[in-house]
Amino acid sequence: MGLLRRRTTPEVVRAVVLEPGERRVAHALTTHGEPVVATDLGLRLPGRVLLAWEQIAKASFAKPVLTVVELAEVEGTGTRHTVELDLADHRTDLPETVRARVAASVAWSSHTRLLPAGGVRIVGRRQRGLEVLDWQLVWDRDTDPRDPDLRAQAEEHLAAARRTIG
Repeated sequence: MGLLRRRTTPEVVRAVVLEPGERRVAHALTTHGEPVVATDLGLRLPGRVLLAWEQIAKASFAKPVLTVVELAEVEGTGTRHTVELDLADHRTDLPETVRARVAASVAWSSHTRLLPAGGVRIVGRRQRGLEVLDWQLVWDRDTDPRDPDLRAQAEEHLAAARRTIG
């Protein structure tokens, strides 16, 4: 009968300063030995204090590179962060945890076409400790968010979503 080994958390991961009550849920090291830590509040990338789950628009993983893109007003223009994970000595559930946490932060998402052209995605995101959703407009790349007619249409659709969903 074999003994179960509990994976020890590397000292460099334990040294990452967390908020009071924040807890680690997954971690990995970069190829440079820097910690990447997923917590219940968000993702701690090297050189960043905290990127909250609701601030991440997209997360992807193509071994060994984890990529997260921050939310932005125009789709796909958010700050992109990439880290190369050291997968040689251990398995990590960090990429799966990040994708799951980002997806779980989205409670509602709907794309709306605007007239005469363009579109906007209306997104309702969960925020920790709040019962109401945080609503965001994410404009298609070919749509000008400064156009007052398009903005008025988008705001009408957003108001309808708030009334329907909460």
